[in-house]
Amino acid sequence: MAPETCNLACTHCLYAASPKTRNPYRLSASELSGVLAQIEALGAKPHFLFTGGEPTLHKELYDLLETIDHKGYSFQLMTNGTRIQKETAERLSKMSHLTKVQISLESADSKINDSIYGAGLQRRVLQAVDTLKEEGVAVTLAVTPMQINEDGLPAIEELAAEKGADVKYISLYDLGSATENGLKPSREVTNGDGQPDIELMCDKGVTYSEGAFYPCPVLVKEPGTKLGETLEQALSPEARRRVARLHQVHAACQVCLKGST
Repeated sequence: MAPETCNLACTHCLYAASPKTRNPYRLSASELSGVLAQIEALGAKPHFLFTGGEPTLHKELYDLLETIDHKGYSFQLMTNGTRIQKETAERLSKMSHLTKVQISLESADSKINDSIYGAGLQRRVLQAVDTLKEEGVAVTLAVTPMQINEDGLPAIEELAAEKGADVKYISLYDLGSATENGLKPSREVTNGDGQPDIELMCDKGVTYSEGAFYPCPVLVKEPGTKLGETLEQALSPEARRRVARLHQVHAACQVCLKGST
């Protein structure tokens, strides 16, 4: 939606997104229509993930989501949750192809969580979870296991169960703010059921941003990772071979290949 613009400056952000980052790019309605036309031409049936930066900063976000919903494609929204209000939750609840809203939370302990996101953020996030659940919207808590929060992972599982939410564990990448702040991943990383994931996002999909396609959100604008300017190019055998080569040489890919994404 907007790759680097965010209303928060999280200590572990792989993009180093923050309110100070002013990337002018925003996915437009006409741009989305062009992507949808490519999808239809190829006969694809994708599942969409809307992310950022912070996607809710996009003034036309809910119009874009409704476009996807009306087309009959499943999708999810990945957000920090701080801008979810009752009226937006109500609007999301009417989208029949929305599978879930994924909201970031790093600890059931407000001191730990807010040391990562900012003062008062845990309260705001949990309020957003409650607001969405009241409207019948499925919620997943996205947790990044790090040494700073690893002792509290069982507690966040309990909190999620109490809220009627799922938990998704996200890899800590040695990129962006995480690198700048010297953060380290948890010594024990899980995907929630004790088993490593063996299928990666780039094995089955692509990311679109700023007029081009990439293997995944982590690699957007990384040198040498663009798969093409059309969906057909990004899904071609040559592009798939490029993704396989990236698995072997790119540091970010090595994080995913450890089975924690």
